[in-house]
Amino acid sequence: MQTINLKDEAQVYFTAHYPKASAEEIQKQVEDWEHKISVGKSLVTFFTERVGTVEHKKILDVGFGNGGICIAFNQAGAVMSGLDVDQALKDIADRHVASHGAHVDLRIYDGTNFPYDDDSFDAVVSFSVLEHVTDAEKVISEMLRVLKPGGRILLTLPNKYYPKETHTLLYGVSYLPHNLANAYIRLFDRSPLEDDNLHFYSYFDIVYILKKTGVPYELVYKDMTQASGVKKFVARVLQKMNIHYTVFLKQLIFIIEKK
Repeated sequence: MQTINLKDEAQVYFTAHYPKASAEEIQKQVEDWEHKISVGKSLVTFFTERVGTVEHKKILDVGFGNGGICIAFNQAGAVMSGLDVDQALKDIADRHVASHGAHVDLRIYDGTNFPYDDDSFDAVVSFSVLEHVTDAEKVISEMLRVLKPGGRILLTLPNKYYPKETHTLLYGVSYLPHNLANAYIRLFDRSPLEDDNLHFYSYFDIVYILKKTGVPYELVYKDMTQASGVKKFVARVLQKMNIHYTVFLKQLIFIIEKK
């Protein structure tokens, strides 16, 4: 079985690919990579409780990164495939997957068209990736296309309206027009938006994009916390308005069922 020093791999990769990033930004990415499998195991639990069973299901991870999420899902019994746009990432992910004895079909794509037939997967997952794609509508359309009818997408991404932006680690960046945001970023010597192909979306932006795809879907509103009291009341009121309470959270969470 191969071995891999994920911390060193992350340090080399992010330093090379984001030359203008601050040490704080690089360190955050390194730490994220180191904990990716443990985070993946938590996501497997989340998926099982709110989306459906994992075992023997064909699941696609859009934006596999270092492969940690794919490893966690495969170890839980899923038949995993993964897509990303960077060959350097795939090389790292291949080694990472092999080091854990996992079996994952990792592929590179052009950032637009998925190399799979219609109705190929029981589920699609994508965690904090959509903010990095150039054409979010096309990517969501492709997720729906390759998903079997009745299958579900578990999609997460940062909330545009959360005060502290999760990549630059600056307050208010996502509230600003593009040019002003980059000027603000330069003041603090952070990585420009273009280096990370970074875009900002609100809950309502994603709902609008989903409607534009023209593919019949339904948002699934299962409880995502053990909220009580006022929080539970607010969540139920929002649900009556067909809005999920993650509209207010740091991380937007969507469970989307293809009809």
